[in-house]
Amino acid sequence: MEQMEIYNGYVEQEDSYYKKLETLEQCQHAIFDHIYRFGEIFDRRMAEEVLLTIHQLEDKVRLELLHLKLLKAYLAFELK
Repeated sequence: MEQMEIYNGYVEQEDSYYKKLETLEQCQHAIFDHIYRFGEIFDRRMAEEVLLTIHQLEDKVRLELLHLKLLKAYLAFELK
């Protein structure tokens, strides 16, 4: 595979990670909004567990994104 094709693949992967992060953020906002509106129907500990799980997923995606951006930066350096 040509280096430019690899770079373009990295760009597509990066876009995918940003979409995942946006999805996780919107899930958090939806939970907060529902707690604000209907707080009495939610179990506090379960809501916290769900939010912490979403946060852990977000951390995992951010770490994957960090590694990808590092690969992309080194490849961009080689391409110049």
